[in-house]
Amino acid sequence: MDFFAEHCFTCWGSLPEDENIYYNMPSFYGIQYNHSGKFFLSVNHSKPVIEEGPSVFITHPGAYFEYGCVNGEPRHHNWLCSSGSRIEKYVSGGLLELSYEPVIVKIRNAEKFLQTMQCIFALVEQPGVSPRAVLLYEDLLLQIYESRQSEKSLPPFQDAVLKNLIAEIIAHPERDFDFSAAADECNITLAHFRRLFRRQTDMPPAQFLINSRLQRAATLLLSTSEPVGKIAESVGIGSPFYFSMLFKKKYFLSPLEYRREFKGRRQR
Repeated sequence: MDFFAEHCFTCWGSLPEDENIYYNMPSFYGIQYNHSGKFFLSVNHSKPVIEEGPSVFITHPGAYFEYGCVNGEPRHHNWLCSSGSRIEKYVSGGLLELSYEPVIVKIRNAEKFLQTMQCIFALVEQPGVSPRAVLLYEDLLLQIYESRQSEKSLPPFQDAVLKNLIAEIIAHPERDFDFSAAADECNITLAHFRRLFRRQTDMPPAQFLINSRLQRAATLLLSTSEPVGKIAESVGIGSPFYFSMLFKKKYFLSPLEYRREFKGRRQR
């Protein structure tokens, strides 16, 4: 099938503990996704902008980029670079927006975005152009576009409570969280709080917490050799059996199968 042949994946990877600073005048179009931690971005020697948490920016030909960790603090950095005439169609059609100044988009559903990237990583390891990888790439662009376009109408204090809670869950998914207390802090009912939380993340808070725990576990499975039971406990799931059941439901592989399949396959 030649329909997707105009898209070429040039480099990709994930560093859960990235402490690097990058100086880059790209030849390709790159989706640079910061899943957690703090980072800075400067374009064409502009004043650096600092952002924290799930955020994305686009590197592209024709501009000079500097970006990386802040004060040596590690961050979870993921990147996916592409070239080809199909990319030019995304640009001209407005799906892929380029900028020559620092533009960082906060991602609404961080777990979905990261999972989509990880699926692409696995597909592009295979020889040839994967049509499904190209479709998932377009889904990434759509997620960025929707995140950029979404306007929240919450009062500032409620918006701050939700954003802080979401960031805290991503940073420390092993902790227990009192969503009733968060609803009280927003001066709303728990049911209404759940609706607002879902608007921000596309998930109710309890599901978002479980997904964050499983995502952290997936990272630990690939970056450590710790036993599955210890990893389950470290992300806040006390039962290894329950953990394995949840993990397989999300990733379609058991934790050990996931480790065997993907460990060591990511590249810079």
